[in-house]
Amino acid sequence: MGINSKKKIERALILSGGGARGAFQVGVIKYLEEIGWKPDLICGTSAGAINATAIGSGLPVDDMARIWQTYNRKLMYRITWPVFFRSLLNGRRFAPACDTRPLKRLLEKNINFAALRHSTPKILITALNMNTGQIKFFSQKVIGIEHLMAASAVPLLFPFQYIDGEPYWDAGIMINTPIRPALAWEAKEIIVVLHSPLGAFDIKTPRTRQQTSELAFEHFLIGSYTAMLPTTCWMDNPDADVFETPLAGSPQMQLALNGAKLCAVAPKRMLGFRSFLNFSPTQANRLIKEGYTNARMQLRGMF
Repeated sequence: MGINSKKKIERALILSGGGARGAFQVGVIKYLEEIGWKPDLICGTSAGAINATAIGSGLPVDDMARIWQTYNRKLMYRITWPVFFRSLLNGRRFAPACDTRPLKRLLEKNINFAALRHSTPKILITALNMNTGQIKFFSQKVIGIEHLMAASAVPLLFPFQYIDGEPYWDAGIMINTPIRPALAWEAKEIIVVLHSPLGAFDIKTPRTRQQTSELAFEHFLIGSYTAMLPTTCWMDNPDADVFETPLAGSPQMQLALNGAKLCAVAPKRMLGFRSFLNFSPTQANRLIKEGYTNARMQLRGMF
């Protein structure tokens, strides 16, 4: 049985973390709006948390696209390598590699937190308690600027944030695709937006060191999604010698979900290391277009 909720969760939109790759989600959201698919729950990690909160605050998707398309890296964060390396060498208080005060100002300018409190879809964003290792899900009733900054605080790169006296940072290192609430509330339709082609498309075996490193990074991005996919393999054949997680959309997956639809929208190509922190209008434009096109192709006939 699912968790009791005053509002029935029928449709859930899950937005993965992925840094600057988050522009891809805007294209997907634009397509979902066009076909009239409205989620009851939006749950996001890192960049997905920012996009989820933007939707909940009533920010139109065209305005979301404008922000991604016009704000470059210097308006998101400032690199402070000298401070970072000095903190490593002198063994004193650690200093992150980047100053994210520009991002904080950007979010405060564009996110209406008062409107967020009255969001029609339920909004959940994740952050990781650094001291306990607990993942926390914060709803629109409590989300403030400190929660968004914590949700997007990539370890070592961005400064961690305090919430109620406890230090938090990006939960993407443990749960980059926060699908658990949608499964717990037994949503009947779940759309997961990934920032990696893994899990949706077959990838060629890497040949170079760079390809191998990038593939490992892609596995890191989708690890929590793959691990959280429900499976019946343990019950179907408990005496088997090999067990594996199912692929999204496979018959085994649909059986495990009791008939609910789970669809993933993902890039069709490897995006590379640089895409993670490449907050450039050029990449944003390209990813928004890809998100829209891929959603139209990958969700065709599903809803």
